[in-house]
Amino acid sequence: MKMYDAIFDILEKKGAITIPLICKEMSEQAPQFLNDTDYSIEQSYIETLINRKNEIFLLNGDLVSIRPEKEPVRLSAVLHGYPGPELRVKVDFARNRFTYFEWHLDSKAPGPMKMQHPGSVEDFKKQMYALNVWEWAEDYQAEGIIVDGTSWSVKLETKGKTYESGGLDSFPKEWKNFCRSISRLVGKKFSC
Repeated sequence: MKMYDAIFDILEKKGAITIPLICKEMSEQAPQFLNDTDYSIEQSYIETLINRKNEIFLLNGDLVSIRPEKEPVRLSAVLHGYPGPELRVKVDFARNRFTYFEWHLDSKAPGPMKMQHPGSVEDFKKQMYALNVWEWAEDYQAEGIIVDGTSWSVKLETKGKTYESGGLDSFPKEWKNFCRSISRLVGKKFSC
C-alpha cells in the first residue's frame, strides 16, 4: 500500500481529520506495508506529502480533507466505435456500485456476455486521482474528416464540480490507463 493510498483510505473512513490523527492511524497500519512493528509516522513527513499534493488535499490549519472539487461522487463513460459496440459504464462512488452496458448493432455481435470477476469501486476511485480526469480538456478531435472513428465521453461529478470531456479519435494522454482501470472494475475489456 502506498502512503497516498493510506491517506485516502483514512480520509474516506474518518472524513476530515488532523495530521496527528492521520499519523496515528498510519502508524497503526504501518506493519501492513512496512513490515516493521516499531515504526511511527512522523507528522512532518505527512505534512510534506499533503502539501506536495495540494491540488487534491485541502489543509485548513491542521485539518486535512480531500478538496470537494476533486472528490468523485459519480462517473459515466461512453465509448462507441464504428460499427460498434457501444459501451457504457456508470459508477456511483457514494453507493459503491457500478453498471455496465454493452450494445452491438451489427450481426457479428458475440453471444452471451462473458465477464471476469469485477473489481472494487474503492480501488477504482483511488485510480481516479492518478488519472487526473478533472484536468482533461472538454473536447478532443483528430485532424481531418473522420468517417468511422471512435467517439467517447466522460462525465465526472464531484462534491464541488462537474467535469465533462469527449472526443472523436483523439484522447487524453491518460486514456489507455483510464480504459484499463474501467476494464479491471467491470471485469470486461473497455475498448472498441
